[in-house]
Amino acid sequence: MPIDTPPFTLFCQHCSWKKTFLPRSDVLVLNHDWFTHCPTCNTPLPHRRAATPKEVLKTRLEQFLALHG
Repeated sequence: MPIDTPPFTLFCQHCSWKKTFLPRSDVLVLNHDWFTHCPTCNTPLPHRRAATPKEVLKTRLEQFLALHG
């Protein structure tokens, strides 16, 4: 049974890249739900923090518009 994982944001301190993830389960797929290197500048280990409500809303809206746009 999947365990609900809270939304989180990965960010790079070197190039300011960031991405918010809304995982559907506790299984995280590399380069889809998780990154070991920044996809922009290739810096290892982007930092992880809990997503803010604003970031969650923005990500959900982007996902909705991608499906219905």
